[in-house]
Amino acid sequence: MRSIVYNGIDLSEWCTAEVIEKVALPIVPETMVVPGRAGALLVSGRILPRLVRVRLFMDAGFRPGTNGLADIRHRVYSALCSTAGGTLRLPDEPEYEYRDAVCTDAGVWSSLFEDGQGEVTFALLDPVAYGRARSETDTSFEVGGSWPTWPTFELVASSGTAIQVSNGSELVRIEHAFSGGEAVRVDCESEGVTIDGVDARADVTLASDFFPLTPGDRDLSFSGCSSHVTSFHERWL
Repeated sequence: MRSIVYNGIDLSEWCTAEVIEKVALPIVPETMVVPGRAGALLVSGRILPRLVRVRLFMDAGFRPGTNGLADIRHRVYSALCSTAGGTLRLPDEPEYEYRDAVCTDAGVWSSLFEDGQGEVTFALLDPVAYGRARSETDTSFEVGGSWPTWPTFELVASSGTAIQVSNGSELVRIEHAFSGGEAVRVDCESEGVTIDGVDARADVTLASDFFPLTPGDRDLSFSGCSSHVTSFHERWL
C-alpha cells in the first residue's frame, strides 16, 4: 500500500503518501472542586479527535504532461473533499481503518510538475482504529486490540419467554413469546434489538446493560437460543 485510501478511493493511482506526524491523544480532564483539597479532583476524561498529517507525492508512474497533471490534481481534490467525512486507511498501517475522518487542512503543492508534493491534515473524529473483523460461535474467545469494542449478537431463538446474553455481571435480556426459530439481533453499540427484522427494543428488560468487550479472554453465556454468533472489530488506540 503506497498511498492513502479515503472513502474507498485509493490515491495510489496518482500519489504516494508518507505519514509524517500523528499527534498524541490528549485527554480533556473532567474535574470537580473538593473543599480542603489542593487543586481539583479528577472525575473522568475524554479523548479529543486525533490529527494526522500526511505528505502526498505526485507519482503517476508516467509523464502525464501539463493537462494530465492538472487532471490528477483535480481528481485528488475531489477525492479529499468530503463534507460528510469517511473512512481512512494509512500506508503505515494498512490493516487498520479510521472512521469519521475529515480532511481539515491542506498546504500548497511544492510544484505543479511531476515532482510536486504537499501536505494534508485529517481529523479523526473517531480516533480509535478498527482492526480485523471477527465472528465467534464459541462462548469463550480472546478479544484482540487495545481498546474495548462493541459486539453484535446474531441469535436463533428457542421456544420460550426470553433470550439472554451475559458477560459476567453484565447482561442483555429480551423477554418475548418466542415460538422458536426467530432471528434475534442485538447491536450493543446502537442499543438496537430486532426480532425477525422488527424493532424489539420494547422487549429489552430494564436490568439490561448493552456492554462492550474489553481486550483479553472473554467468557460469555447464552440462554434461550439454539445458536449464537458474536461479531466485532478489534479496536486499536
